[in-house]
Amino acid sequence: MDIENIFDIFCRLAELDKDSSVRLLFLCEGAMRYVMHRLTDPAAVECGGRTEYAAAALAYYRYVLLSLTDGGAGEIKVGDITVKQNGCDKAEAAEKLCRDAFAQITDLTGDNEFVFKGV
Repeated sequence: MDIENIFDIFCRLAELDKDSSVRLLFLCEGAMRYVMHRLTDPAAVECGGRTEYAAAALAYYRYVLLSLTDGGAGEIKVGDITVKQNGCDKAEAAEKLCRDAFAQITDLTGDNEFVFKGV
């Protein structure tokens, strides 16, 4: 996996400029380590595209969660009019994107999400 590719994909997902977003590179590095740790075969790191996309999707999801906790998002007030943004919708979409990306690499991670259910 290449951190530059992951960062590029992350910036496109987050609609951010690469030059001004270098401070967020730590999200991509952490996501890359997380994906690499979950791979069952070390040679799977060379699969590139799918694993890099999964790492970028995870970094984006973490970015969305981080941006929701900074207190800056959510409400704009102009005179008597207040417009509120529902950050949960964005977080849910980012989570779905991340789950989908990880579903595409289950052959490399061995995750089957096996669940026991009671009747």
